[in-house]
Amino acid sequence: MESMFKNRIIKNYNFLKKWAKRENITAYRVYDKDIPQYPFAVDLYSKSVVLYQYERSQNQKDMPEEFEMADKLQLDEVILTLKNVFCVEENNIYLKVRKKQKGISQYERQTEQGITEIIHEGDMKFIVNLSDYLDCGIFLDHRKTRQIVKKNAHNTHFLNLFAYTGSVSIAAAMGNAKSITTVDMSNTYLNWAKENFKLNNIPVDDHDFLRENIMEWLPKASIKAKKYDFIFVDPPSFSNSKKMQDSFDVQKDYVEILKHCERMLTPNGKIIFSCNLRSFKFDNELFSNNFKIENITKKTLPQDFRNEKIHYAWFLTKMN
Repeated sequence: MESMFKNRIIKNYNFLKKWAKRENITAYRVYDKDIPQYPFAVDLYSKSVVLYQYERSQNQKDMPEEFEMADKLQLDEVILTLKNVFCVEENNIYLKVRKKQKGISQYERQTEQGITEIIHEGDMKFIVNLSDYLDCGIFLDHRKTRQIVKKNAHNTHFLNLFAYTGSVSIAAAMGNAKSITTVDMSNTYLNWAKENFKLNNIPVDDHDFLRENIMEWLPKASIKAKKYDFIFVDPPSFSNSKKMQDSFDVQKDYVEILKHCERMLTPNGKIIFSCNLRSFKFDNELFSNNFKIENITKKTLPQDFRNEKIHYAWFLTKMN
């Protein structure tokens, strides 16, 4: 008798693979905690699979040894299913444990195997690292967001804050932005972004890559003469990086970020603000005097993600 998990994986894959082929998408989610008894997420990356196992609740952790054994048997079942359905060897299945994130652990290197692949997303290409980090170097749930950026970036001076590996900067470049400024606190991710630029034949020297603590950089940058037509802001929920004097909390700090971004915008300039904090609340009234505000969350959710709270997104257009 086939398991519920196997049946669901096959059903999802048969539905999604036609769409992925049509759109030239080689990395996408094929299972997203669809069945409560199977708390996993499965991402397909070309010829490899990334399997996320979600940390059990405290109540489950305290259960007896038999539960541990059942958990191990279930993981074995899931891995065997993935091997059979996707015809992959076990060493091409990368198991990662999703825990409740506090601080910067989501972005820290966990191993140094350096196993990378090139994935496609329409006419864009990205380098992903399957082995060394919890996240692989691209947020698959922001695939539609990148398309929105690409569509709106034409002839703009574009600023990408908390840029990670620069995938949104690539989208702006492919949308024919005039100039792109990519800002992140990590040299590793900025160098990764440069490699993504080279992969897409975008001249690195024509654009700016800044290693900055954004919360310290923004107040200085917002009083300088340089202005931007389009700003993308996708901060982490929390950060307590040693490179920062104070801890970062998106719910507490987003107002300050957007106020500084407002000063850096040209007339009719645009901001896309996004975050993945489930409890996040955006206060429209704080910005409604200066911006036309649209909640674009539903427009940015891709069809391979069933979790409608994977992120939130707003499109702000500056009013003169």
